[in-house]
Amino acid sequence: MEIIEPNVHILQVLADGVELQRLADVDVRRLVEHAYRHVPYYRARMDAVGVTPSDIRGLDDLHKLPFLTKDDVRRHLYFDIMSDNHDKAEILKITTSGSTGEPFVCYVDRAQLEFRWAATLRSQEWTGYRFGDRCLRLWHQTLGMSRSQVLREKADALLTRRRFIPAYEMSDATLRAFVAQIEDYKPVLLDGYAESFNFLAGYLKQHGRLRGVGQGWPKGIMSSAQSLPEASRRVIEDAFGCRVFDKYGSREFSGIAYECDAHQGHHVVAEGYIVEVLKDGRPAQPGEVGEVVITDLNNHCLPFLRYRIGDLAEAMDQSKPCACGRGLPRVGRIEGRVQSIIIGADGQYLPGTFFAHLFKDYDHAVRQFQIVQERRGHVTLRVVKGGRYSEEVLQEILGLLRQYLGARMAIDVEFLENIQMVRTGKRLATVSRLGLDFQALSGGGGDTGRKA
Repeated sequence: MEIIEPNVHILQVLADGVELQRLADVDVRRLVEHAYRHVPYYRARMDAVGVTPSDIRGLDDLHKLPFLTKDDVRRHLYFDIMSDNHDKAEILKITTSGSTGEPFVCYVDRAQLEFRWAATLRSQEWTGYRFGDRCLRLWHQTLGMSRSQVLREKADALLTRRRFIPAYEMSDATLRAFVAQIEDYKPVLLDGYAESFNFLAGYLKQHGRLRGVGQGWPKGIMSSAQSLPEASRRVIEDAFGCRVFDKYGSREFSGIAYECDAHQGHHVVAEGYIVEVLKDGRPAQPGEVGEVVITDLNNHCLPFLRYRIGDLAEAMDQSKPCACGRGLPRVGRIEGRVQSIIIGADGQYLPGTFFAHLFKDYDHAVRQFQIVQERRGHVTLRVVKGGRYSEEVLQEILGLLRQYLGARMAIDVEFLENIQMVRTGKRLATVSRLGLDFQALSGGGGDTGRKA
């Protein structure tokens, strides 16, 4: 069996995609060999499907490996999915928000966290920000962190001139104070939840732009945590007077892919992550929406090999370079989570971004909405009435919903004073409790993603 020495390379903008793939091939071989030798879970899974490390020569062989799911990690976390040679002093616990109903815990190497920081800084500089400029985040800051992590986070924020507005406290009553904080601090970069910026932009649309916008701040907005429909992007850019740069990430990995100033898809942080977009168990064709599967090249204490993160994204043609000249691979629109897919009466599926697009023309009558599906053939539409709500508008909306979800779809309507955000400040437009498997839903089968 070939022994591959660790390959350490600096984050850099690689114009040569061939060189980038060569480095990724080496890292994949190194990671698979490490997982087989030092992680009992992976050794058993690979033996079960008849795959050895020598069968994995690079990216083109990844499909031979079985998928990893959140449930796999939950079941094996304290048994056999951690490497037998990790240093407990050099790993940190990561807890996700649990916005889909159940919190998720994993562990990462300290070196992987340092890599995250470098990748984040590189992508922030694509917005016009430079290290040391003022940054303001609409975020939760310290939820899910230990006491020592909280202290480090606050010290880091102080030293890097980063302030926070608690996204989970945003309401009509607090927006005025939050706007005043932004105007007082004059951040070069605003960073935070897409929903929070959309909410704040709606307030500014009614009360006027930020005082002083256009005088060098903000230069850009980095939107993350939720999908960003084009209608929301336009509203936010108009309200803040700058461009929005979308970020695709997760707590398990932090930033996975980022928009550059060309805004032609999201550049994958390919020095650290392999991102597959799969449909029917095969790579999605350019323009198709598929399920995102991620391999983390830098986390060795708990390797993530072909991890089904639960998100949907548009595949792009990798042979066409971005106008910015960067050689990083790209993914297109982020379509939300598999758990946000609503199944129509006739078996059609609609991602959460579809409903955000549908409701954008009714913001005068519907201030907030949420669609919840707990069983096939039935959804509940939750509505917070807007200033010009009427029964006629509601019937028009229901007619549109049945047009796309099927005439046989049963739709219950609930009226609420407010649709609660989850604990980190996200408000979910759609929630499915059907326990969907996208590969089976889109017509695929099998659980390994192997090519025929």
